[in-house]
Amino acid sequence: MNTKLTHNSSLRRQAARGFTLIEMIGVLAVIAILAALLIPKVFSAINQARVNGVTVSLDTVKTALVDHYGKNGSFAAINTNGTIVPLTITATYPGYDTNVLMVEGFLDKPFLAAIATSATIQVCTNATENTGGGYKLDGVNNATATAQYTVEAVLTGVSAQDAKDLNDRIDGPTLSFPAGSTVGSVGDQKGRVEYVLGSTTTVYIYLTHR
Repeated sequence: MNTKLTHNSSLRRQAARGFTLIEMIGVLAVIAILAALLIPKVFSAINQARVNGVTVSLDTVKTALVDHYGKNGSFAAINTNGTIVPLTITATYPGYDTNVLMVEGFLDKPFLAAIATSATIQVCTNATENTGGGYKLDGVNNATATAQYTVEAVLTGVSAQDAKDLNDRIDGPTLSFPAGSTVGSVGDQKGRVEYVLGSTTTVYIYLTHR
């Protein structure tokens, strides 16, 4: 009798320690539902962080440009060891971040953009965004039409969604592509961020002009 009771008690303890198949299926179903809800939000947060990183880097470059212009009085010059040396800018001078701003000590590292395959800062005699029509900062008028130099960031290999998110972050929805348009169906040719969609999207970002 005592042996039987001990055996039954042992079985009850084993049953109490384990999960039934139905319980396991229920737990897995809850985990799957939570994952389906949370994973898109996690990826969205990561992507927004990448876009935010670009805007922060652009602000850093803008500050360096202000310091450079204040010291030299021109974007077509570089000051090394107290000597101002003219730059030859026939149309476009790429690598302005590494060749000028870093050399002068106004920038600590090259301009990088996590949303692009490559990125650079360039100074132009005419803005080269899209077809070179100039930046319509108010959405209508070409603000850089009479500028001697325009400084812009150029991001290549940007996805349509990242281009839109960056545009919305910098310009806001008002200067974004037409309302109701599907992402990836049209580009944007107004505001500080401009781009034309293609197999590879190149995004031009206005920084300053003089």
